[in-house]
Amino acid sequence: MQRKIAKTILTLYPLFPVLVYFSVLTGRPPVWVSLIIAFIPMATHYWSTHRLITRTSFDIPILIFLCGTVLGFIVAPDKNIAAGALYSTIASTLVYYGITANSKASRKYWLWTGGIICLITLLLSLWFLSHSTHRVLSFNQWAFNLFSGLPKTSGPVLQLNTIGALLAVVIPPLFAVAFFKNRVSLRIIALILCLFFTTMLFLSDSGAGWLAVAVSLVFIVICWRKWLIWVLAPVGGLLASAAVLFYDKTQWLRISFSTASLMSRLKLWQNTIPLLSGKASVTGLGLGSWFKVYSSNYTGYVPVIVHNSYLQLYCDTGIFGLIAMVLAAIIFIRLSIHLLKLSPRNSVNWIGIGLIGSIIAGAVFAMFDVTTSVTYVTNNGYIYLVLPLLWIGAALLSVVSGKLASTSS
Repeated sequence: MQRKIAKTILTLYPLFPVLVYFSVLTGRPPVWVSLIIAFIPMATHYWSTHRLITRTSFDIPILIFLCGTVLGFIVAPDKNIAAGALYSTIASTLVYYGITANSKASRKYWLWTGGIICLITLLLSLWFLSHSTHRVLSFNQWAFNLFSGLPKTSGPVLQLNTIGALLAVVIPPLFAVAFFKNRVSLRIIALILCLFFTTMLFLSDSGAGWLAVAVSLVFIVICWRKWLIWVLAPVGGLLASAAVLFYDKTQWLRISFSTASLMSRLKLWQNTIPLLSGKASVTGLGLGSWFKVYSSNYTGYVPVIVHNSYLQLYCDTGIFGLIAMVLAAIIFIRLSIHLLKLSPRNSVNWIGIGLIGSIIAGAVFAMFDVTTSVTYVTNNGYIYLVLPLLWIGAALLSVVSGKLASTSS
């Protein structure tokens, strides 16, 4: 009986930390209650295996990042805001180890996991279309009108780049599953979802999302047939030339790829660099503190994020976060090279290629916006959360790499 209960808890491990996010956002239940519940699966894992975690390739970067998170909390001027980031970082870490703890689970488990991710993406996409009024243009106005009748919710509204980032990292694995050898039924389902989410991405008018998913899909296509690089290169050049030629004559191009928006981001980045001097060059500005520090040094309109994930990470966690990011990037490259060298014998290989494409898409998107965290503005200030998006991708890549290593040995 105890074994069955333990197995059930470990199966649901990735869902336990989600309660922490509700506590940070709504205050219910109390955070200490959510944290105790979130750590139950880790205790169960230790009882079952005599290890707190399932060891993975990213353990050292995660440990260094957690050190940076603690340091960022210590130096943060507003501990309430920093606490939200600290708790959600712990939750994201537990989501990562919840996924990797089930690395030996059956194929059915991973189909359910993928299905849940797709369902969440679908619901968030519909929520975006029913609530958002951002960039209603000639090609997407009908979609906003179609879903405008859905029930509205109070609270924050998804921004176009928020849904764009999510779709950009979900589409590549689906594309890989649909594109490469697999069960016919699974390929058809993946193709339908891929086409639907690609349409949603187009309707969102997230220029950064378009660019990110295009880069990732080019990578996947070249993995499928290397010779296609000689086709994609000139086609890409022609499309880029056409975009430049018709840029001033096409309203939606000027809006979707606004030079003014890019210049405003460059100004934000340039103004942020001087703030990271002295002690801040080591410690960063503190968890979730960029907005307050920037506002106190510069006048005029200040966005709630710095619009660059790498710079935001440095501001939050200082030199520790930077070191963790570099180490994680090196490990990711090594895992990717190893995976790409393997002969594509089964669907696991293609899912791995899709996950690499997903992380590439996230890395491209991260240059123009913050995908590692989110800032919710409230009447009393703002709430700063660390998102588990990157952690989920890294965990799935670790699982796929482990499965491929076991089958090739």
